[in-house]
Amino acid sequence: MKSTRLLNNRLLYVLLAIFSFPLFGHASAYWMEIKGSEKKNEPVIIQVIYGNVDEYGVRHRQSGTEHALIGDFKVFVIDAKGKRTDIVITPKADCWEGIFVPDKDGVYRILGINDKHPVVDRSKSGGDNILPIDYLAASYNVGDVANKKFELPMQFLDISVYSIDKLVNVKAFQNGVPAANKTKLRVLNPENWERELSVDKKGEAFFMSTMKGLYIIREDWVDSTPGIYKGVPYKSIRYRCNYCLQMK
Repeated sequence: MKSTRLLNNRLLYVLLAIFSFPLFGHASAYWMEIKGSEKKNEPVIIQVIYGNVDEYGVRHRQSGTEHALIGDFKVFVIDAKGKRTDIVITPKADCWEGIFVPDKDGVYRILGINDKHPVVDRSKSGGDNILPIDYLAASYNVGDVANKKFELPMQFLDISVYSIDKLVNVKAFQNGVPAANKTKLRVLNPENWERELSVDKKGEAFFMSTMKGLYIIREDWVDSTPGIYKGVPYKSIRYRCNYCLQMK
């Protein structure tokens, strides 16, 4: 009886794990990776990447058309006092790269927007055309500081994050206000397993990080207003924000 109960418990755990963390297979996305010493007056490298996750859960950087479109991202940094610095990004083999040098201790927000994407034309396959608009967000700490509160939104779709040990607190925004109650967020962990979060009435949610590495937190919103962009009609606009969180 004990062994049967143990087996049932293990089966339940496996099923819960599968439905809580489905594999984010074959998905493609833009994201950022931030590299630096976290010391002032030392360079910080911002990499903007387009890539996918294969059937084995491995994240790959891609080249080609989408890689070229990275150049349309406007990337900028906001320091603790609200000063904005625009970042020039240049193409590399598997990313576009920019550099900034923080001149004071504090929390820096790194943001990006690409509203120049062409319409995704699905007319040949019988689908609806979509106009994608992408936002990127991250924070970078310089000196002995840590962000322990949510930051104000600075993009149409925006995400603010702060962590306490392994607990990650998330707040999603849309058009300057907290995202609507029960808005769905998707979290991709460093092993590329996905978890869905549902925000509360304050636009907030949380999750426990499972390991060190890069987490991508995604917020999507679709505007069903049709239009025409660069001569191509579309049925809706898909807005997406990917927050890139490096857990250490």
